[in-house]
Amino acid sequence: MFQTINPVNNKILNNYYFLSEKNIKKKLSIAHNAYKKWKNFSFNTRIKYITELYFCMQKNIDIISYLITQEMGKPITQSRLEVNKSIHLCKYYCQLKESIFFQKIYTEYEKSYVLFESIGAILGIMPWNYPIWQTIRSTIPNLVLGNVILIKPALNTSESCITLEKMFIKSGFPKGIFQVLLIDVSKIELVIANPIIQGVTFTGSSLSGSIIGSLSGKYTKKSILELGGNDAFVIMKDVENIKKIAKIATESRLNNTGQTCISAKRFIVDKLIIDDFIDIVIQEMKKYKRGDLYDEYTKIGYISRSDLSKKLYQQYKNIISNGGKICLDTHKDGNFFSPSLLMVEKDNFIIKKEEIFGPIGIIYSFSIEEEIPDIVNNTCYGLGASIWTKDLEKAENFSKKIETGMVFINEIVKSDVRFPFGGVKKSGYGRELSFLSIKEFSNWKTIIIKKL
Repeated sequence: MFQTINPVNNKILNNYYFLSEKNIKKKLSIAHNAYKKWKNFSFNTRIKYITELYFCMQKNIDIISYLITQEMGKPITQSRLEVNKSIHLCKYYCQLKESIFFQKIYTEYEKSYVLFESIGAILGIMPWNYPIWQTIRSTIPNLVLGNVILIKPALNTSESCITLEKMFIKSGFPKGIFQVLLIDVSKIELVIANPIIQGVTFTGSSLSGSIIGSLSGKYTKKSILELGGNDAFVIMKDVENIKKIAKIATESRLNNTGQTCISAKRFIVDKLIIDDFIDIVIQEMKKYKRGDLYDEYTKIGYISRSDLSKKLYQQYKNIISNGGKICLDTHKDGNFFSPSLLMVEKDNFIIKKEEIFGPIGIIYSFSIEEEIPDIVNNTCYGLGASIWTKDLEKAENFSKKIETGMVFINEIVKSDVRFPFGGVKKSGYGRELSFLSIKEFSNWKTIIIKKL
């Protein structure tokens, strides 16, 4: 048995029982039988089901949003944004054409082409920070292709995912197309090893991702790993409105209480403007005050679990003991952290090796612009980076030297359903979002036809 805990007051929300091995195998069998039917549904039929889900989620935005806020401590306005973004994703995939599953290749043969076909049941191991968005963005592309999916949610946000499963059922999806697996981590290998599972998609920490990647390789299963990030927010001296950019930087760092893989974790600022930047960021951070999470004006929430709260505070102290200078100190009360800002040197060991998953801004300066790519790359992560400057050509040249999966120029790094999302190095591999993500868990079948 396990419990979900409200991070605001650490009170028990619900009690749940883990699935037995017998029931795990039963759900896998249901998924297998569902796949045999689902893969033969027409593309348009699958889209109709997803459209029904889209409408069902629209009608239940408030219910889902409330659960997200209750389980992981996110302000209600941000929970609604998460659900709305998930609905928008469904709409995007419903507008695609079946032609995305076909790629003609011009050769000397009568015909030569590649078909992208479904492969079976996919296991999705989901995080707690965006319990609906992460689940939907892993699920919908697979369903469009013709795969089915089983979701192991983060245990502390179980009810959010269970409620989503009910909406799939309410939308008319056949039994077994989308199933929730409430299992202990000790049972994950059992599921991955099962021949019914043909792929694994994981979002979470780099440490856990390395274990999932190893298991996927052990049992020869396709996998996607969307892991941590240490994204740089680079500001060059030619920017005109430093106040506006500092506000954007603060919002990026503190969105979802800093518990976001693509938030701006490292502010890298030209030393000629760094003092002004620090002053403005401090002013902005002080506006993020503790409040009722169901109040529309509350902008910052809580660290989702007590163990993560303790880890974050230890990281905070470790950064300072390794030479970090306090620009704005934090106030910790249970799972609440007030925003803080620390200035560090480029070689700070903690910043290079660890992801800071909370409302702590890290800042350091540069004086030579040509050093920017090296400074940005000075981390084991490689998810995203943003560069702010009027010199677009220079920024674009820098972007080609930066070791990340995404570079945004004069825009924050964000997940946009139209573009592939993912990273390199310890940020993982594989891509989610866009029409390209559909091909991650597909069989690339080459067809060649030659006349006799």
